[in-house]
Amino acid sequence: MYHHLIKTTLVVAMAVAMAGCGTKAIKPTERKPAKLLNIQSPVTVLTQVSSIRLDQGKSTLKRSRAKARDVIDLQVAPTANGVIAASRGGLVSAFVNGATVWQLNVDDAITSAVGMDTTGSLAVVGTRSGKIVAIDAKTGTERWSVNLPSSSLAPALVTAQVVIVSTNSGTTYGLSSATGETVWQYNAQSPSTSVRGMAKPLQLDAQTAILGGSDGRIHALDIHTGEPLWTRRIGLAKGVGEIDKLRDVDGTPVFIGNHLYAASYSGQLTGFDMATGRLMFASELSSTDRLAILANAIIGSSTDGEVVAFDRFTGDKLWENDELKYRSLTNPVAIGQNIAVGDKSGVIHVLNSQGKIISRVSTKGELTSLQVVNNRLYTQSANGVVSVWQF
Repeated sequence: MYHHLIKTTLVVAMAVAMAGCGTKAIKPTERKPAKLLNIQSPVTVLTQVSSIRLDQGKSTLKRSRAKARDVIDLQVAPTANGVIAASRGGLVSAFVNGATVWQLNVDDAITSAVGMDTTGSLAVVGTRSGKIVAIDAKTGTERWSVNLPSSSLAPALVTAQVVIVSTNSGTTYGLSSATGETVWQYNAQSPSTSVRGMAKPLQLDAQTAILGGSDGRIHALDIHTGEPLWTRRIGLAKGVGEIDKLRDVDGTPVFIGNHLYAASYSGQLTGFDMATGRLMFASELSSTDRLAILANAIIGSSTDGEVVAFDRFTGDKLWENDELKYRSLTNPVAIGQNIAVGDKSGVIHVLNSQGKIISRVSTKGELTSLQVVNNRLYTQSANGVVSVWQF
């Protein structure tokens, strides 16, 4: 199993590695989060629909409490009339109009949640010990559970026949949606060190799933057999040191029309024309988050906290906003004609199509990702508050 490094500790790790080279230790550069500037003439873009504090359950580990930066990205699964969410402590809950419909205790700390099929019938979560649990999304009844050799930090891709789970060991499993039996497994080459996190598998079409890897590549697999179909290199190592070798693709790739986009930790944003197989462009962006598309722009949040927009056909930079530097930004998402991005203080910032911050709303606790479904924005904070916003 490879080691996961939290991106905010990379500077410290580099300083420690260098400390033995001389008589005086080198102190890490302090990166203070940017102070928020007042918004001139703010506009109302997001209206809160609901806010739910999850029951944390009894499986929250003391180990997690001791690590202040051990913030797990637990994504929710929106349903027709509500949401299914999982707490780190092991409880999976379904809500309709803010009321609890069912709860299931999986008896272990949850590290990946919630994957669900397109019909809204099967929900899947993963635990710290490597257990994968499939749940009837309508009733909350456990359908099956299996134990994998290592855990996952990303929601599973749930299809009608196969549940695809990426694990910390670098192995991806295809499990039967009906029984949980292993149908196939795929082993990608994994470096000895990687950035903490992983991309959720993406379904490209009826046959193809795409995985982002710690090897700096995206891998296309046959959903039903796990057979590798093709790979594309995204991330390139910058040097020979362990930190310089980091090139993970931890943000789920984005696909629109025939064009596929992905970014790497090592600083490459690439666009591919899948109809011809050619590389459209390679621009500079260090990111571990999913990208967003707004009209003809591809937008990413950098590891340093800039929000950057590129022309999605040429890769030319359109604009950059650095007012949120070092605030540990989430992935950006398109909300109407605007862009939303969250931060570690629980603030959601709304930027217009030119990159100007025009609005803010707040929730409670650090945000790790944003999701948009049907004109609604969904968030889950590190302390278990699920918020839904209308735009």
